[in-house]
Amino acid sequence: MLSPRRSVALLLALALLASGTILGVSQYRTATSYAATTGTVESAQMDSYTEISRPTLGGNRNFRPNVTYTYRVEDRTYTGRDIAFGTDTDTNQRDRATRVLSNYDEGSSVTVRYDPDSPGVAYLAQRFDFFPAGVLIALGLLLLGDALTPRTRWLRFVLSKVPLNQTERGPLSTPDTDDGVPDDPTRILDRGDAAAGESEGGDSDSDAPVGSRWAVVLWMLCGLAALGTVGIYLAVSKPPHDLTAYATAIVTVVGFGRFAYRRFV
Repeated sequence: MLSPRRSVALLLALALLASGTILGVSQYRTATSYAATTGTVESAQMDSYTEISRPTLGGNRNFRPNVTYTYRVEDRTYTGRDIAFGTDTDTNQRDRATRVLSNYDEGSSVTVRYDPDSPGVAYLAQRFDFFPAGVLIALGLLLLGDALTPRTRWLRFVLSKVPLNQTERGPLSTPDTDDGVPDDPTRILDRGDAAAGESEGGDSDSDAPVGSRWAVVLWMLCGLAALGTVGIYLAVSKPPHDLTAYATAIVTVVGFGRFAYRRFV
């Protein structure tokens, strides 16, 4: 039987996977339901602006490829300015914006995808957002491995950062309230862990549903599935790609490396 902490982790993992999948499929189905026609690029230029905020990696000056195009639907001419579906192509890296702009020369023909129910809504490049759908799926996969294998502490770390109680958490011997409910809701997780034979320093191997070499196999599958999510995104989405996809790939590799180190060292 799973301890309360592992049960919470498993439910959270399934919720993340379901949410990410629903959002990703919805975004993809909406984009692919658009009809296609031929349009003409009327103008293509680079705009830039400066964000007044905290300094960011790469600087606060952003570049925006500005493309205007016209297309006809049912003998009516429309003007479009959106390059990508569902997201803009603003970036603080000029070379990335230049690569996008290089695909659209003034006077050239382009494929325009428009909403059949609202022909004035159109885009040129099928570029998706990796956040939040892809990130939710990747987190769900990593948390799934965390919930089912031994000696993992990610959920404990997350719960320690959630301010469920304004007062400092006391030891397990702290009295409950009069109605038998702990003052701090997360303390029931500690009690469940203690009942399962877990110490404050880590999880009990006997509590994990998947152990030994199968734990390594499970983590490999979860890691590969998370990397596969990034790969699918890169395959179906036009550049410039969402940088959170690359960050997710790095986190996935580091996460599996952490598990392998703790398992074998």
